[in-house]
Amino acid sequence: MSNRVFIDASVLVKLFDDNALVEQAAARNLIGDVDNTTLVTSSLSIADFYEEVTSKFSRNLETVTAKQALNDLTELTIVQIDSDLVLAATETQTVLNIKMREAVTIEAAFTSGCDFIVTEVLDQRHTVKGIHIRSLEEMMNDKENADD
Repeated sequence: MSNRVFIDASVLVKLFDDNALVEQAAARNLIGDVDNTTLVTSSLSIADFYEEVTSKFSRNLETVTAKQALNDLTELTIVQIDSDLVLAATETQTVLNIKMREAVTIEAAFTSGCDFIVTEVLDQRHTVKGIHIRSLEEMMNDKENADD
């Protein structure tokens, strides 16, 4: 059975976070091991990724490196943020009392049929709209347990 896994910007930036080597390795493992898994992100998440790695890291990535990474991330399935998704996110934001960016993430994952959201910012170990929300560490632990 194939899983669809939504990866938000908080996990994408871990790919280059030299200050969090364990999380960096986990993110690279998640991205690199895609057997029976479709990795999904959104246009908002990759834009947030680019901004984070070029302006908010303790050691920002060089522009050329960040652009190459962004280009590589376009190999993932990308959910485009349109007005219908934003309108649905406003309802999710209201019902769950969360930030709009988080609601957009949930709606992007929902509309693309994802089973999981991997994130470091949303409350984990919850299920919202049938989508299991996991931290990077939890997702890797779940994967290891499934491999046993």
